Amino acid sequence: MQPVAKISLGALWEETAAFLRAELALVAPVALLCFGLPMIVLLLAMPVPADGRLQPGPWLWWLLPCGLLSMLGSLSLSALALRPGASVRECLAAGLKRMPTAIGLELLNAALQAALALPIALAALAEGSAGGEPGAASLIANLAGLAFIIWLYVRVLPIWALLSERSMTPFDALRGSFRATRGRYGQLLLLRIVGAIAGFIALMVLVLPIDALFALLGRLPGLSGVANLLGFIATGAVVAALMAIWTVYVARLYRRLEGSISGT
Repeated sequence: MQPVAKISLGALWEETAAFLRAELALVAPVALLCFGLPMIVLLLAMPVPADGRLQPGPWLWWLLPCGLLSMLGSLSLSALALRPGASVRECLAAGLKRMPTAIGLELLNAALQAALALPIALAALAEGSAGGEPGAASLIANLAGLAFIIWLYVRVLPIWALLSERSMTPFDALRGSFRATRGRYGQLLLLRIVGAIAGFIALMVLVLPIDALFALLGRLPGLSGVANLLGFIATGAVVAALMAIWTVYVARLYRRLEGSISGT
């Protein structure tokens, strides 16, 4: 088997930045609608806990429509990044057509999470009944489950981009994603880690000053509610921007992965 050629992630970032600059007028509305709006809705729906602990409640039902809208955004922005000349309407329509498969993938993910939780719970239960405290078996089960989840999430990294291109079943999408990422686990794992760290830092750097600014504004008489709403809108815009950058980047990465497989 021939060694897999490395993809320049730096060059890919330059390509992504150039695309975003050229197509900002198309990317921004989709990102704000599908990523920004769900974040604003969740911030408005979440209760403000007095003790700092967020409690479950009816507000959790908002996760369903917000998650579906974000899923549509991932599919639509991926289509936009992969189809030169396509309109926002065409990409949203393509995303809607792929939603049943995307929902099927999320249901498979939920079933997998439940299946992984079972042996972990059994190990903890067995150790608890024997010695009263979770021990080595629980630790090993948790680490094994975590390692598998990390491996899986790296292997399915380009799955939304793949799905945005053509109609397929959830299992076909998984097979296609595994095929595209074969032999590249180390590089893609590094990308996942760096992307998560960079996204977290960017979010903190951008959101913390926004929160501080609107907190000061909220201290003025009669402006508390307005300040909170403006803060939520600003946070939603930041999240929309970061999600759009990541989605386009992964879509362009998927095109490189497919090109390396086909030899183009």
